[in-house]
Amino acid sequence: MNDRYPNLSSPIKIGSLTLRNRIVAAPQSQGDVENDGTLSLHNIAYFARKAKGGMSLVTVGDGIVDPSGQNHPKQVLLYTDACLPSLTRCAEEIHKYGALASIELSHGGIVCDPAFIGGQRPYGPSEVPVTIGFQTANPVQVMSQEMSVEFMDRLANSYAAAAMRVKRAGFDMAMLHAAHGWLIGQFFSPHTNKRTDEFGGSVENRARFAIMVLERIRKAVGPRFAIEIRMNGADGLSPEEGGLSVEDACRIAELLEPYVDSFHISSCMHMYPKHQDIMQSPIFTEHGHLVHLAAEVKKHVSKPICTVGGLSDIAMMEQIVASGKADIVAIGRQSLADPDFAIKGFSGREAQIRRCLRCATCQSNRFTRGTARCSLNPEIGREYELQFMPPRAESPKKVMVVGGGPAGMEAAIIAARRGHDVTLYEKGDRLGGALSFAEHVDFKSDLYHLIGSMEAELAASGAKVVLNHEVTPEFARAQQPDAIISALGADCINPSLPGIDDPKVMMAEDAHRCDFEGEHVVVIGGGLVGIEAALHLAKRGKDVTIVELLPDIANDANIRYGRTYRWELEKEHVKVLASTKCRAITEAGIEVESGDGIVVEVPADAVVIAVGMRSRNGESEALRDCAETFIPIGNCVAPSQVQQAIRAGYDAATFQI
Repeated sequence: MNDRYPNLSSPIKIGSLTLRNRIVAAPQSQGDVENDGTLSLHNIAYFARKAKGGMSLVTVGDGIVDPSGQNHPKQVLLYTDACLPSLTRCAEEIHKYGALASIELSHGGIVCDPAFIGGQRPYGPSEVPVTIGFQTANPVQVMSQEMSVEFMDRLANSYAAAAMRVKRAGFDMAMLHAAHGWLIGQFFSPHTNKRTDEFGGSVENRARFAIMVLERIRKAVGPRFAIEIRMNGADGLSPEEGGLSVEDACRIAELLEPYVDSFHISSCMHMYPKHQDIMQSPIFTEHGHLVHLAAEVKKHVSKPICTVGGLSDIAMMEQIVASGKADIVAIGRQSLADPDFAIKGFSGREAQIRRCLRCATCQSNRFTRGTARCSLNPEIGREYELQFMPPRAESPKKVMVVGGGPAGMEAAIIAARRGHDVTLYEKGDRLGGALSFAEHVDFKSDLYHLIGSMEAELAASGAKVVLNHEVTPEFARAQQPDAIISALGADCINPSLPGIDDPKVMMAEDAHRCDFEGEHVVVIGGGLVGIEAALHLAKRGKDVTIVELLPDIANDANIRYGRTYRWELEKEHVKVLASTKCRAITEAGIEVESGDGIVVEVPADAVVIAVGMRSRNGESEALRDCAETFIPIGNCVAPSQVQQAIRAGYDAATFQI
């Protein structure tokens, strides 16, 4: 047991199993599974990496139990024995690091695109209209078809057969997916269950199909194989919409308790885009916002309860368990941001934990590129090949890193870990570079926390840090480095506009302090920097208008993040003038010209410039001849975001020196 986190680090029993601690990896799926629905070696290494990081249980997501249940093209198919070899390897790799292995047993129900189930209408509890947009080029509107009792009976057998395959492959547990608007959860919810027979109406009837499935699974796998159910503690829909209430969820949990060994409590009907924010806990959502649902269910059952929902602070997790709100905490995206979360926390290195930014890079990459990536962890998606990288450099070198932003810090950390003699030089009096603005923005607190965690990693790596020191070519040559990694960053573009020198004009990097008078603010530029500044000022009570030359805002944001920002801007009543050009800064505000040529003046007490960044390429290139190896990275090559910066620093230090 760990003295700092005695509750979180203590073992717990789930059925006949013993988890070594209370931190588990929430079920996550991979967009790059093999075309035959089996796990690739890359997928297996991805799940094993979480076990290596100290988590007690790792759950593979999206295991489809029947051909009628597939709702996107890349899922693990559990309905034939073809899945057994890859699942066996996966279980073995997870076990190798002392963790237990589980997998979701899933069926999409009414949200299955006909394209993936032989062209037929999707099956569900009832015949209801549904818009399907999960990994499809365009949303598909269909009418589901009501399952017959005979079909339900066959499907219960499919769940049982899939569970048995999972057991044969060496998994310790199976998770029955009844949350987020998947099939069994569709039976629970009055919103999707309109049946009038013994499977609809009362809470007891709506739980009947789940009990049928659980009974079949238990009969197939026997008493010692653990079964967990993942269910909504509430749907997130209003009573008028017919959503599952927390009271009904508690009653369902009571009915299911004899058939399961633990409960995993979540929320959301994922077929509704705005409700996805409940499940996916975006940047504007409070950390641990679903814990209250787990706490309520826990009052009604005696089996272990697992909670989830934007959790990334180990001290908060300790308090959740200590207070009795839940017995176990699950981390999803946090396990990507830092797979070593548990082992760092329990070994006194919590300051080095990189907290998930909730930036949706992982989700958006999965949908748009078919594979997960993470802004903070450049190893995501490369776990398999990195197993074969030598841990230390064959010939240590003297490495100079110039620039203390995220790219430079990452390069210094990794180079030092590999055994190089590393010194990082930063011109200013603090590290963080372009991330420093986040200190003043409440909803960017996790980004600001990254600076501190990377500083702690730098200290632990052995890299030396020199602040308040500008590196000139003369100084660089005098140090005689073997390699220079240039991470000099970029500057905000100050456009040539009439009136640009007006005192009310400021750059976006300064606007976050909100230290100006007046209520009316115009932000020129609707990219990610601009909309973040606009939203911050709006949340501080300012009346904000964004002026964007292009037809839409947030064009440089990933699809998930951009969508969330648009909703939040709407919520804060931020006005957007798209396809609009700023012509001049005036005494009263700014003069703009719309796409149809109409010129108007927009009143402004303050004008924020966010029209882009210009790389410090010239300063960087001046250092090229100062060492045998010269590697420019990050914004000094091309303006980018934190994901690209950290990956560039990692790659430079891992593969290029």
